[in-house]
Amino acid sequence: MKTATVNINNCVKVKLNEFGLAVMKSQREKLQALAPSLPDFTPPAVDSEGYSKFQIWELMQTFGPVLYLGGELPFDSEIHFTNVAITEVAE
Repeated sequence: MKTATVNINNCVKVKLNEFGLAVMKSQREKLQALAPSLPDFTPPAVDSEGYSKFQIWELMQTFGPVLYLGGELPFDSEIHFTNVAITEVAE
């Protein structure tokens, strides 16, 4: 059996959708209410394949509250993990 070792500081790439961008914008607006000097929301950079990069902890913090069974997903369900160490493990 193979396993992958990841650290919550590793990066993942996801394809955000309109709902995901709306979640991020809403979070920024809530922060701006507390700190009006913050700049307006800027969508994250997108690579040539349409993926945006997040550290795993950041993705969980940002989208955890809206991820639940049957709920609208903020990004495509496929997540690309980067810099993952894959090892062979005895069963």
